Amino acid sequence: MFYDAVVIGSGPAGASTAYHLSRAGLKVLVIEKEKLPRFKLCAGCLSARTLRLLPEGYDRLILNTIRAGKLGYRGLQEYEVKANRDIAYIVDRSQFDHFLLEKALEVGAELLIGEFMGFEKEGKTYKVYTSRGNFYTNYLIGADGFHSKTARLLGYKKSKFFRSLELFTEGNLRDKVLIEIGWVSRGYLWVFPHGEGISVGIATTGKENLLDILKEYALIKNISFRHPKGWHIPFPERKEDIQIGKERILLVGDSANMTDPLLGEGIYYALWAGETLSKAIIQNPSEPTKAYEKLLKPIAEELVHAGKIARLAYRFQNVAFRMGKDYALRNFYQVLVGEKTYKSLYWKGWFEFLKHLTVEGMTRIFKKHEGRYAGINAKP
Repeated sequence: MFYDAVVIGSGPAGASTAYHLSRAGLKVLVIEKEKLPRFKLCAGCLSARTLRLLPEGYDRLILNTIRAGKLGYRGLQEYEVKANRDIAYIVDRSQFDHFLLEKALEVGAELLIGEFMGFEKEGKTYKVYTSRGNFYTNYLIGADGFHSKTARLLGYKKSKFFRSLELFTEGNLRDKVLIEIGWVSRGYLWVFPHGEGISVGIATTGKENLLDILKEYALIKNISFRHPKGWHIPFPERKEDIQIGKERILLVGDSANMTDPLLGEGIYYALWAGETLSKAIIQNPSEPTKAYEKLLKPIAEELVHAGKIARLAYRFQNVAFRMGKDYALRNFYQVLVGEKTYKSLYWKGWFEFLKHLTVEGMTRIFKKHEGRYAGINAKP
């Protein structure tokens, strides 16, 4: 059977792509190996700017509305900065992903529950092999996540990613999120509300023992510990790290490394990129990768500048903690609601960063000399 486009994977990136292509009149097949709704390990945090990308009916999925953020440092210090509006929302990923797929099916996409096995080019089309039969298509879309078989068959490899662990347990945050830094060399620990409970997780690019750290944190904070599950979050640091695909085989979402390198937000970029990929196919059907690369520039620019901020924030975590209280968090909230970009936050934040870095340096010098003078003046 022939389809204009075959989408591998029905997560936010795949469902968004299928939705927009179907609305444009293309015959679309979505191949998903698991029956939905299915469990998906994720804190389920949607930045407020994500809402403009969602089809109608999403509001019934919202478990928590976030109006404040707390920043902590190694479980020893923390402060809260309130927002003057809703800045994020918590959803259950199993229900959210199912909702997005249902919306794609409503506008004409078809679903096949089966495993994607591979593809080969036959003339001007691609033959797609699955555990449920073979199909032909003009466009093959890889939205099959971190372990993307589509990306591997194109020769791509994942080299930059967070290792993550997460658990769900009892707790009460309701309308605020907590980010903890200082626990790992590059990464963060989080406590988010999840309905009547909480999700607790940690992500790092390093080799730290995340299980031991989570256990220690739970003990310090008196959190009921449940055995966590793990997954990987790919991210880009340069534009070249975003793997868009080749010819008429295109990648989107985690398959293409489209995740925020600062805090690991992926849903927003998955939805945005799915819509963008669809526009590329419609605008330039003969050379969609060329159109896709051009249309992706705003997304790539955001991700690259998020990476620049991440490198500074994780290199100087104590400075980042101090910065958050009087500058960084309020400006970050404006990014979450779509009023500012990571690019503007990066360039305008340099003065604040240098100011706090200088204060940190002077404090260390003072403490060093204070200790020296205390030793000199000590009585025998």
